[in-house]
Amino acid sequence: MKVLIVIPSFYPAIIYGGSIFASYYLTKEAAKMNIDFCVSTTNANGKNKLDVISNKFIELNNFKIKYYDEFITNYLSFKLIFGIWKDIRMNDLIHLQGVYSYPIPFVLFYSFLLNKKLFFSPRGSLSSYSFSKNGLFKKIWINLFIRPFSKKIIWHATSQKEKNEINNFFPKSKVKIIQDGVYVEDFKFTKKENYIAALGRLHPVKGFDLLIKAFSYVSKIKPNFFLKIAGSDDGDLNRLKKIVAEHSLNEKVLFIGQLNIKEKNIFLRKSQCLVMPSHTENFGIVALEALSQGTPVIASKNTPWQIIENRNAGYWIENNINQISNSIIRIINNKQTNYKENCINLAKEFDWMHIAKLYKKELINISNE
Repeated sequence: MKVLIVIPSFYPAIIYGGSIFASYYLTKEAAKMNIDFCVSTTNANGKNKLDVISNKFIELNNFKIKYYDEFITNYLSFKLIFGIWKDIRMNDLIHLQGVYSYPIPFVLFYSFLLNKKLFFSPRGSLSSYSFSKNGLFKKIWINLFIRPFSKKIIWHATSQKEKNEINNFFPKSKVKIIQDGVYVEDFKFTKKENYIAALGRLHPVKGFDLLIKAFSYVSKIKPNFFLKIAGSDDGDLNRLKKIVAEHSLNEKVLFIGQLNIKEKNIFLRKSQCLVMPSHTENFGIVALEALSQGTPVIASKNTPWQIIENRNAGYWIENNINQISNSIIRIINNKQTNYKENCINLAKEFDWMHIAKLYKKELINISNE
């Protein structure tokens, strides 16, 4: 079976956050299982372009990938629009990712003409929160470019929450749930340090403003603690810095920028807990990354992470300042719970090899339908 993944951006374009790692790791592991994968993407990397060979397939970790050069970064690639037809024709099943990117209408139309099977990952793009900005445009886009092909699409959700969001728009569509994963290595003991971690692109959807305000209360009770926020700026850094200054936390709240994989693991491992105050997450892979490092997670109820509370690996809370600050203090003060063991045992259930096997099974099922 030949599978073509069409995605607006792909590894190493990590500026776009956790979904880039998720799509890369899933493809990498599934490619080891006798499925012929190709990836058609662009060389977009934020405002810049990736330093990669463009417009032809190259080998990457047991699969082939083509980075189409964008004429206008993030907005247009003539090479992709005219070249993707051939890529689709050469494959049996097309796995699209991302709803509002310009290649999507072309891929759906070409796939319809070529009678190809379609698997579609919206990656959180159909959440109710996503329509709080440019909502009218997004609804028009869906009705014009996606709904006409909806009978041909089988959807991919990373959680029950996302499945419900997809069915709100396409109630009769088939939706397969395949969660994201993590690599759980042999745990290396590291002494916890006096800081709270947050990780993700600096964007209003991540709710870091709530976390900073909550930390102002934590800091009064635990004056020797810091808040460290890691991630690239996605337009919200200046606003967050103003909030820090307004609460006199300039010495207590640190923005440490983008981390590589090794730095990220150490950052999460040494922290007392990870806080994920997102206004919406279809999955929230940073929670899983923290768990794999033996670190408890505080996640908002706008994320699908109720299981962390069920497994005594953190708290699943209402997304407000009071509950965030109280939960942080509870974790700092709790010396009885063996968070490390609980977190790692939970993370092992999301091992990438296991997730890749589920992915392969669903691709075969879709191909045979």
